[in-house]
Amino acid sequence: MDPTAFYRHFEDKEDLLREVGDRALAPATKGFVSTDDPADDIRRLCFGVRRALLKNQVAISITSRGPTRHLNELRITEILLDALIRAGLERKAAVLTYHVFIEFTVGSAALDAPLAVSAAVRRETYQRWRSDYRALPADEYPAISALGPGLYPSSDAVFELGIDALIDRLVIAPGKR
Repeated sequence: MDPTAFYRHFEDKEDLLREVGDRALAPATKGFVSTDDPADDIRRLCFGVRRALLKNQVAISITSRGPTRHLNELRITEILLDALIRAGLERKAAVLTYHVFIEFTVGSAALDAPLAVSAAVRRETYQRWRSDYRALPADEYPAISALGPGLYPSSDAVFELGIDALIDRLVIAPGKR
């Protein structure tokens, strides 16, 4: 093997890492077809990106360094920006809203990644956290006492609620004004 072969394909280690991260994003874009419903396109794409990042967690650390600027990341950016434009957002609003969706999606995946590997570990961890909350004095922490048993629902349900709220507020509501 020629030691210089690496440099025929990649500029440096960072370029290699960007390619690895970008390939991990491929499931989010493979076969993605935009529809006449930009809100649904945004929702489907964000769910796809989150799933891809949770499945291939090395991509989270790579994408946290910034955009890969490779094929799949560019396709994700194009799909989201196109959907926001089709939804009627003005340029500045579309750009800011794009960042809200990307940061929420990648951030959600990064927070959920450590417990996404094993459902049993996730259940155990959540039970331990709820137990810690139950042990707190109710007079000092009345809100935690009242709501603590319900904390840590499915991370997928939390993401779904969040993405739907963002779509309702940032994509659908501006069109109604």
